[in-house]
Amino acid sequence: MKDLNLLCEKLGLLVMGEDRIKSFRLVLNEIASFYMENLELKNDEAAIMLLDKTKSVLSFAYPEFLVDSGLLPVTSPDAFASQIYRSGKGAIENVFSQQKHLRLFEYVKNPDNTRKPICKIMASLIMYGEEKIGIIELSRKGFSPHESGDDFTLENLHFVEATMEKMVPFIKQVMPEDYKGKIL
Repeated sequence: MKDLNLLCEKLGLLVMGEDRIKSFRLVLNEIASFYMENLELKNDEAAIMLLDKTKSVLSFAYPEFLVDSGLLPVTSPDAFASQIYRSGKGAIENVFSQQKHLRLFEYVKNPDNTRKPICKIMASLIMYGEEKIGIIELSRKGFSPHESGDDFTLENLHFVEATMEKMVPFIKQVMPEDYKGKIL
């Protein structure tokens, strides 16, 4: 299990880097890795979506292969992330593959040139004080619920919410002020 205190120390060092975009990417990578290790997720099962400067769309900031895949209006009725953003509450869906949802991003090939549908998903709002700045989505992919692994639990969701609260100041420190989704 990856230790939160050690991670926060590392994030504190990363945010002091001179190259803000590089620091931004490294901070998000470390945060995603923390959840992948602690929740036993594969490298394509963690995503961080951040709100653009207009506060009207979410876009992938992590993983890198999804950064240029498109923008998601916060008003989208079918997008799980948009629903989390609007409600302000985290959620778990362990039969996600059977629910109506926006499947667009599931068709983007992973770095290993494969695609697997999301079977189970858990997401939480990323808040900085009273400000909504994004969403973290953690999923389990596979062609069947059995193949995708264990169900997410309320304990998992509470873990994500509590730990993200400690890490969000580091995201905010390196997040470009004019964030608009795509990072060059």
